[in-house]
Amino acid sequence: MSDNAFSIKNLFPIILLVFSIQISSLILTNNFLTVYQSLPSYQPAGSSTSGSILNSLILIFPTFIITSIILFLLRRKSFLLLKSLLIIALSVGTFSVSYIILSISLPFSNTYIFILSLIICIIPILSLTIIKFNKFQIFSSYILSSLYGTMLAVFIKPPTIIIIPIAFALYDIYAVFRGPLKSLINSSEESLDLRPLFVNLGRFNIGTGDLIFYSMIPSSIFLLIDLQSAFLSILFVHVGLVFTLYLLKHFEIFPGLPVPVTLSLIPYVLFY
Repeated sequence: MSDNAFSIKNLFPIILLVFSIQISSLILTNNFLTVYQSLPSYQPAGSSTSGSILNSLILIFPTFIITSIILFLLRRKSFLLLKSLLIIALSVGTFSVSYIILSISLPFSNTYIFILSLIICIIPILSLTIIKFNKFQIFSSYILSSLYGTMLAVFIKPPTIIIIPIAFALYDIYAVFRGPLKSLINSSEESLDLRPLFVNLGRFNIGTGDLIFYSMIPSSIFLLIDLQSAFLSILFVHVGLVFTLYLLKHFEIFPGLPVPVTLSLIPYVLFY
């Protein structure tokens, strides 16, 4: 997360976007309430505390590798190769996630779900390649964040669902201040537009990965506790988000996960 203009006028668009993503994710998540307990979950290292920590590390490691590869290709100015890899990853990942989510959420035939999923996965590809309008790129990030946030909430269960955001918040601190993320942002600004992998709203830039976590945690709380607790989590996310944006008055770039994630997990502590 970067820039340093803290005012109501500059805060409102990003708060509205985050809230819209969270509500969309809650609506999608609602379709999984009755089947949640019977669904398979991501637990390759088991469901113990140590297993949950390892599950988190299994996800963080490829995140670090992918970010490093993107930075390497940017520095080598291998833009065509980078775009090709991003197109493949976004298209395959978004189509798969869309198909899984929509096949449960919508009472349509497999053919209609296939076509709709295909359309959805094309949108971020267009924003990455052809349609460079900022509003369209924001819309693409909205779609990605809503879908992936729902997917993670539904298929990651306790205690891993609690450990993963904490682990990624810690990684976010490293990535922003010592790791590849700051270099990646600076390199992309100078060479290649990587939206919708991040959102540009007025004076602020925020990663789509942050938006995914902002929607994942309330949706998970909705599944595990109740809707009221989910909205309490949403409130805490926004309190943490505003505080994080305020800190940008004193930092050129600041991690977007630690404060919102820490606060958003409070309903787990209170009610789960």
